[in-house]
Amino acid sequence: MLWFAENEFLSVTVNADASADIRDKTNGTSWHMGSVAFQEDGAIEVGHVWLRTDRSLCEQFPGRFQGTLESDNTIRFTLLGREGQPVGTFDCEFRLDGPWFEIRIIHVDESLPSLVFPPPLQTESLVVPQGVGRWIKKPLTGRHFWVFPAHLTMRWFGGLRGEHGWISIVDEGYQDAGVMAATMTATTGWLKSLGRWQGRRAVRFRFIRGNYVELAKTFRVYAKTKGFFRSLAEKFKTTPALKNLIGSRAVFFWQARTLHPERRADRMLPAAEGDQTSSLKVHLTHADVLKLVRQMKTAGLQRSLITLCGWIRGGYDESHPDIWPPESALGTPDEFKTLLAQPDPLTIGVHDNYQDIYAQSPSWPQGVVRTSSGAPMPGGYWAGGQAYILNSRASLAYLRRNWEQLRTLPLRAVYCDTTTAVQFYESYEPGHTQTRTQDEEGKIALLDFYKQQGVVLGSEGGSDFGVPFTDFLLPFDQEHIPGETIPLWPLVYHDAVISYAVSDSTKTSPENLRRQWLLQMLRGYQVRWYFASQAEWDLSRSAFQESFIVDHWHERIGTSEMTSHHILSDNVESASFANGLTLFVNLSAADFDAGGTRIPALGYIVREPPT
Repeated sequence: MLWFAENEFLSVTVNADASADIRDKTNGTSWHMGSVAFQEDGAIEVGHVWLRTDRSLCEQFPGRFQGTLESDNTIRFTLLGREGQPVGTFDCEFRLDGPWFEIRIIHVDESLPSLVFPPPLQTESLVVPQGVGRWIKKPLTGRHFWVFPAHLTMRWFGGLRGEHGWISIVDEGYQDAGVMAATMTATTGWLKSLGRWQGRRAVRFRFIRGNYVELAKTFRVYAKTKGFFRSLAEKFKTTPALKNLIGSRAVFFWQARTLHPERRADRMLPAAEGDQTSSLKVHLTHADVLKLVRQMKTAGLQRSLITLCGWIRGGYDESHPDIWPPESALGTPDEFKTLLAQPDPLTIGVHDNYQDIYAQSPSWPQGVVRTSSGAPMPGGYWAGGQAYILNSRASLAYLRRNWEQLRTLPLRAVYCDTTTAVQFYESYEPGHTQTRTQDEEGKIALLDFYKQQGVVLGSEGGSDFGVPFTDFLLPFDQEHIPGETIPLWPLVYHDAVISYAVSDSTKTSPENLRRQWLLQMLRGYQVRWYFASQAEWDLSRSAFQESFIVDHWHERIGTSEMTSHHILSDNVESASFANGLTLFVNLSAADFDAGGTRIPALGYIVREPPT
């Protein structure tokens, strides 16, 4: 035994091999932390826009630890590699803080390219905030490293054993951290910052009685305490147009894009007929969109967030961040303003992006993230061609510049693409370096600037840091795996931000559409539709009308906390909300009996609150 502490909640023993025994006095159970953690031979993050999540056992070794007590609460560990050879050292502080057990890494030797510590807790299943949420009950295949927020929407993960569980929250330094997961283990992995160990690193553990619901609720309390929670009710006070989104749906219109034959070749796609020269493809003019909106209102649409994609100069993705003026082929400035100025309860917004820049943009390459080699960091190959990644300092500067023109529009909503969906980036540009922490700070400043303009604001994916500023997030599309897919995000943030999942009647069967809508209702989501033509609308009209069941349900629970969730069978689940409503959904093709209550096939029932 190297370190021991106890209080009224916990008793913790840390051994010389970094293993630990934890007694949860409150719930009368014990937990064991092992003595091995998989380590990487080299750096985990090597400067790619998307970190490689699958890791190779040939590039890892089973790290063991040898500790010596340096002071009352500080232990110096030597990381032992293959054949027990020393690799490097690091210092840790241990302490109890009420019901929390905290491990703080205060110094890491520069010889270590990365560090996975502490060793994982032994557990029967894993709970991770990926997408809407995952409950992993079978050992993982392969080894994985997931970073925040690209792969993990919230800065925590946990495990369950019987009626008890544990949660691990990365309390400090999550920008330079991730989760190393393999078989039925998960623990925190730490990354260098700009090639060296700097910043603060701390992880906290808490032990509970319950399941994934209680884990999510533990993090919800933490998020409120730390300031990355803000309810929709609070947001209504500063953004009145946000009220239009309750009980509504999202409709995205694809207006225009520039077609370049060489981009098809770059993606190894066959040449399209008549696609020998670059040309602007107009899908929907402003007048076309207005016509479709009127048809949707006739079909029963009352409330909606409507987002215009491809309105910028050159169409979708073509000119970021040099988006002005709006693409003239779509209509006159007055037609654009008329479309944006549609009255309540519609909210019309635009798509924009301050993460990507393209080589054809006049501002290129100013503000581009530079890798450690000095090269511009490439992003994805999108509609605009090869994208490159902006540092967040430049992102905010470009937004401020563009806002001088955008403010002349009757603009009430913006979908700022990618900002909350990607990992944090380093930049090695001389004189303008950027740490991952600074990238997060810059992204927060960008989102805050939007909110200061009073717009309804959305972004892509989910991230806890963005919740105080964003009003809606999409996509939250995820394959539903019975018994594994669980609503961790809604259990924490349903009443703080609106989430959307896509609906497309042209690419799936009526039965699958129905299942999508039921899942959206179960998670408290809204539906999102995409249209690029009158023909697509004509094909989707009946399904568009049928899906109003999702809107009507959201109107009842849109601002209520999701309080619980239950898996009743592989195809039947329920969710309850703070206003007393409980929804039961049946995803199967047969009726289901839930304690005397019949839930129809591919249907749902609502249990009203007691009177």
